[in-house]
Amino acid sequence: MNTQITAPTEPDTGTVMRNSYMAALSLAETILSESTVIPSSFVIEVTEHAPADPIIRFYFHRDPAAVAEFADERWMNVSTETRNDGSVFTEAQGAPCRGVRVTAWALMPAEVIAAVVDGVAA
Repeated sequence: MNTQITAPTEPDTGTVMRNSYMAALSLAETILSESTVIPSSFVIEVTEHAPADPIIRFYFHRDPAAVAEFADERWMNVSTETRNDGSVFTEAQGAPCRGVRVTAWALMPAEVIAAVVDGVAA
């Protein structure tokens, strides 16, 4: 009797990337259909050096309150950073969902913040 044990073959990078894109697209569809706030745009990233680690980045144009609401709906943590130029960057991150990392972000330029503080509509 002859027994031969073979290790399972790993899928090629292209297949893993395709599967990651499809998972991220499916999750983006679900999030957009359920969210009370709609982003200005979103980007799905899948890279060759991390083909099984897709990420969706939702962008809310100059709307940190929408980022906070989006994060609240998804149990995400929100952080805010004032940059050297006076702009304020708001970002939400949470645990991966269905193997996909999700972030949401907004950037308020310093001149917009100054205009709001001065009572001038931006």
